[in-house]
Amino acid sequence: MQNTHLEYRVGYTPLGGRLYAGFVRKDNGKWEGIHHDVTDCAIFAVGQKLARERKDVRYSLPDGRVIQVSAVITGAETTEEDHANR
Repeated sequence: MQNTHLEYRVGYTPLGGRLYAGFVRKDNGKWEGIHHDVTDCAIFAVGQKLARERKDVRYSLPDGRVIQVSAVITGAETTEEDHANR
């Protein structure tokens, strides 16, 4: 039996800076039951997808701003400073 009052979501918590996956109530948006920290595996999976497809993804925010997400695979010796100067 499927609970139609719940939906599976991934959400971001600004307080802890982590991503969680689990079931959320449709009526009030609150987590129901256990939710799991998926931060590291989610970011890695998104990075792999974007780097492999060689494209950026853009999401419009309600206030008109845009979030642009991209990924680049570099050599192990590349530093953050090297990447910032590109």
